[in-house]
Amino acid sequence: MLAVTACERNAGRKFRDYLKKHGEAILDGKRAVRVHQCRKTNKATLGEAVYVPGSDVHHILDSEVMLAVSHSIEDLAMDIGKGELIATFQDLSNFEPQRQRYVALAEKLDAVRVWGAGEIPQGCRGIDFIVTNDPKVRKYWLVLFESPTCRAILLCRQVNQSTEFARKRFVGFYSFNPYLVQSIRWRFNLLTSGLSRILRHWEKTFPFPDCKAKEVEAHFRNHCR
Repeated sequence: MLAVTACERNAGRKFRDYLKKHGEAILDGKRAVRVHQCRKTNKATLGEAVYVPGSDVHHILDSEVMLAVSHSIEDLAMDIGKGELIATFQDLSNFEPQRQRYVALAEKLDAVRVWGAGEIPQGCRGIDFIVTNDPKVRKYWLVLFESPTCRAILLCRQVNQSTEFARKRFVGFYSFNPYLVQSIRWRFNLLTSGLSRILRHWEKTFPFPDCKAKEVEAHFRNHCR
């Protein structure tokens, strides 16, 4: 295991402070489930429910936890004030509630790139929108920030097929590891080429535990509140 860098420690400390601010929705109960993954088969075993998911560990997350973690990374980026932020919105219609936040981020950061399907929002100066209608890419929820002094990422894939925000479930992780952030950023940017073989390479490089939607829902009903 690689030693934790000072960059990771500082990012993690600031992140936890921001998560407390956004965490009212997730601290009212156990809203995340730890996932144990068999490396050989990729089979997932759902474990204990937790109030706050830990970094660098796969969890099943509900939409409110995803939003709290995402906002905490965005606040971290705003605090640093330089660097690049990449975010996916699945569908760009979901961007509207976050418009003001992202316009403010674009004013401070070197680059803000937003991915999603649909029509590009107007009046968002400084934001680079990338339209993708590939259903495989749209399964992912990514918020990635990289600067010379701080790096953070939330990377998850939707488990179920729900289009209702409150009922969406995701499997994934967040991390402050600079090497992991750089690797994912480089590979994710390649997806703009639209080549299916690059997407297949992406999914092989960062495989997620194979979690079944019905098992996830049953586990949430029995163990989360």
